[in-house]
Amino acid sequence: MTTAPGRRGGAGASARKVAEAARVAERLEQHRRAKVALPATAVCAAVFGYAAATATVWQVGLAVALGIVAYGVRQTYRRAGNSWAKGAAGEVATARLLAPLARRGYAVLHDRAIPGSRANLDHLVAGPAGVAYVDTKAWLSKRSKVRVEGGTLRYGRYDQTRALETVIWEAQQAARVLGCEVRPFIAVHGAKVPGPRGRVEVKGVTIVSAKKLPRLLQSLMPQPGWTADRITAVEQLAERRLPPHGG
Repeated sequence: MTTAPGRRGGAGASARKVAEAARVAERLEQHRRAKVALPATAVCAAVFGYAAATATVWQVGLAVALGIVAYGVRQTYRRAGNSWAKGAAGEVATARLLAPLARRGYAVLHDRAIPGSRANLDHLVAGPAGVAYVDTKAWLSKRSKVRVEGGTLRYGRYDQTRALETVIWEAQQAARVLGCEVRPFIAVHGAKVPGPRGRVEVKGVTIVSAKKLPRLLQSLMPQPGWTADRITAVEQLAERRLPPHGG
């Protein structure tokens, strides 16, 4: 059974829940600020609108007043960037890229809970080469590059050591539950990944451009014993022991 990308409980579900909660909290805070900001904006609009109308014609004054009100409302209710929403969208995009693999005999699951933890596994892919764990990163700044300096993974100027360690830990947890080796990958949306093939490896984690991920997974060397029956058995085990995280 392959989890459908983007459906409720599928790829990005847990990140989407956090994003929705953050949006509700943001909206409440905006309403709280509006009780103070909008009356003040109305006063400013009246003062400057009257001044403009007195100096010119009433139509100019009205335009000035309406412009001030519109600016005040826009600033008060302007949405902040939501990294969780971007993350959820990235996971859905990765799921869509992986979907064709299911038609080629791979098992693909998304957003699975790690037992005894609040963490989740973005994507699990079981195929002839064994099991891969894929963590999606929505590193959307095309001006910032992914690079490796002295064994340290960076996105732009930011050290990603902690993110890398988390991915390694998550793959280890999946391996513990499934009873087999799980190879970790990071699928990057947006930022350019260096290397002639669009991928680098740091501490056993392969970092790859998301668009190149499906082909990379299919190019991995088949491992002994990974038959269709074993792939199905691992998928069924994952369904039982790694339940959907969000929804």
